[in-house]
Amino acid sequence: MKKWVKFFIIIVALGLIAGVGCYVYYREYNKMLSSDIAAAAVDEKGLRPYILGTPIIFAQDGNSNDYIQQSNGWGGQEPEHRCMQGSTTILNLYIPDSVGANLRLTVDGFGVYDPADGYQTIDVYANDTHLITWRVANDGPFMVDIPNTVVTDGTLILRFEIAKPYTPPVDTRKLGMAVREIVIDRVFGAQTKRKIGIWVKNNIMGGGAKQVYDTETYDDTEMLD
Repeated sequence: MKKWVKFFIIIVALGLIAGVGCYVYYREYNKMLSSDIAAAAVDEKGLRPYILGTPIIFAQDGNSNDYIQQSNGWGGQEPEHRCMQGSTTILNLYIPDSVGANLRLTVDGFGVYDPADGYQTIDVYANDTHLITWRVANDGPFMVDIPNTVVTDGTLILRFEIAKPYTPPVDTRKLGMAVREIVIDRVFGAQTKRKIGIWVKNNIMGGGAKQVYDTETYDDTEMLD
């Protein structure tokens, strides 16, 4: 067997060992973390325990009720999403392993806006630090990095300021953005995942479909906080 073949086999074997080791470590780490945050006293500020990388899914059968309070500017449940409602929408999270970490916020959704404007303007804040101004039109996802200086005690308060809430025809609510999913994760490796996601979207999903907001599909019943 040639030396370069042996070398290649060794490299592949080491890579597999490292991969399995990382998988086992993070699986056990997340189990331990889940136990820790379940016992944490975080309800005093209305905070919701969150493990980095967990998708918050806003579809009808999703887990968004575990993380949001409707009184914080979230609309009623709709089949595939919830809308930001009013001029301010807030997401209060407690993330014990986020202190000093560089994070990335990804919001999958689409704009609900006056057709004359062409998009909805949303300012994104993390713990009162302004991160970015999004011009939300058709399909997302929309991303922004959260610097490692923002989260100092495990508390992450995300605030979305909607510049011009829109009331669609045959509706009374003032809406900002229809949200399907929110994920917060470490930046490590996120660039590769983002490139893969963009490739899949462009090459398999046809670049993403334009979404049209249907005002007839929401249920505005109050949920338990």
